[in-house]
Amino acid sequence: MSAEEEAQEEEMEQEEVAEEEVAEEEVAEEEVAEEEVPEEEAMEEEVEQEEEEAVEEEPAAEEEEVAVEEEEPAEEEAEEDQCEEHLKDAVEGSLRLKRLLTGGSGPAAKKSKTDNGNARVAETAKVRQLLSKWQLQCPSCKHVLDQLPMDELQNLLNTNYCPDKFHVKKTPAELLAAYMVQMAERKMAPGARLDIIASFKFRWKLDTAQEKTLRALNHKDLRYVIQNFDNTGPLDDVVTEAALEQPDEASTESAAPQAPGIKAMGRFNRLELIDPLADCAVFGDANLTFSMNLAKHRKFLGHVGRVIATTFEEIGTLRERYKEIDESISLLEDHHAEVYHGVDCTRVALDPRFKGMEESLGAVYYNYPHSGAIQGFFDSHPLVNWRHENLMRLFFSELCEVSSNQGASSR
Repeated sequence: MSAEEEAQEEEMEQEEVAEEEVAEEEVAEEEVAEEEVPEEEAMEEEVEQEEEEAVEEEPAAEEEEVAVEEEEPAEEEAEEDQCEEHLKDAVEGSLRLKRLLTGGSGPAAKKSKTDNGNARVAETAKVRQLLSKWQLQCPSCKHVLDQLPMDELQNLLNTNYCPDKFHVKKTPAELLAAYMVQMAERKMAPGARLDIIASFKFRWKLDTAQEKTLRALNHKDLRYVIQNFDNTGPLDDVVTEAALEQPDEASTESAAPQAPGIKAMGRFNRLELIDPLADCAVFGDANLTFSMNLAKHRKFLGHVGRVIATTFEEIGTLRERYKEIDESISLLEDHHAEVYHGVDCTRVALDPRFKGMEESLGAVYYNYPHSGAIQGFFDSHPLVNWRHENLMRLFFSELCEVSSNQGASSR
C-alpha cells in the first residue's frame, strides 16, 4: 500500500470521528431542550397562579377599604349619639372639621388612594424636573411642590426662579412657599385694603363708573345686586330690579334696608356673631361715635340686648373737648343704651355699676386702646410699649372677672 492511500484512509477516519462528535452534540442539545420545556411550562403556570391570586386579592382589599370607610361614619354616628343634647352641635362641627382635614368631604382612605394614584403622575414628573433644574435634594421643597396644581408647576418651569440655597435666615422650602404665596396674591384684586365692592368689581371686571354706581346703593339694593348679578346682562338692569324688590322682614339680611350699602354689609357679618339677646359693652369711647353706630346697627338687626357705652373722662371734660357730646348721649338713650362716665377698664370688677353683669356680656369692645402719650418718649419706645401691654393685660384680667369668660367675645 502506498503512502498516498494511507493518508487518504487517515483523512476518512478523521472525518468519521468528527461526524460522530457532531451527532453526539446534537443529541445532547435535544435532550437539554426537552428538559427546559417542562421547566418553562412550570414557570408559566406559577406566574399564571400568582396573577390569579392577585386578582382575587384586589377585590378583597377593596372590600376591606369599603368596610373601613363604612366603619368610620358608624363610629362618628356613635360618638354623636353618646354625647349630650346641648353638645351635639359642637361634636358635629368637630367631626366635620376632621373629615375636611383628612381629605375633603369623602373618606380619608379613598381620598389618599386617589392622590397617590395616577392622578398625580404628571405633577410628580414636573416636581422631579423642577428639583433637578434647581439641583435640590430637599424633602421640604418636594413637599411644597407636591401641594401645587399643574398650572403653577408649569409657571415655575417657564420662569427663571430658583430658591436661594444659601440664604442666611430662611431655608429654600420657606423661600419657595413665600414665593408661591406672592404669586397667588398677584392674581387677586390689587390694593392693600379691599371691601366688598372692590372684590366684586375685580371678580366681574367692572369699570369705574359701575363701581361708583354700586357704592351709591343702599343696603337692600346692594345685597340684591351682589346675590343676583352674574354678568349675563347689564348691571343697570339688575340695579333697577333691586330698587323694585321688597325686603323680607322675616330675615336679618333685610335689616337696615336704607342704610349705606357698603357700610351695612361690612358690619353685618361681624355683628351676626353676637348673641342678639346678650348685652355688649364699649370701653374707652371718647366722643361715643362708635357706640352710636353700634346701637343703631344692633337695633336694625333686631338685637334686644343693651349697649353699655363708657368713657374714661368725666362728663365735664367731655363737654370741653366735644361740643356734640350731649347730642350723642341723647341719641344713645333713645336707642335704650346706657352711658357711664369715668370708667377705668382696668378696674371694672371693682366698679359698682357693673355689679351683677357676670355672664351677661355677649361682646366687649375696646376701641383703639392706648395708655396715653408720655412727653419725651416716642410710641415705639420700650417703656411706652410696656405701658400698652400692661394696659391690655389688666383689661383682659378684669374682663374675665366681669364676664367669667362665658361666651363673651372681645374686639
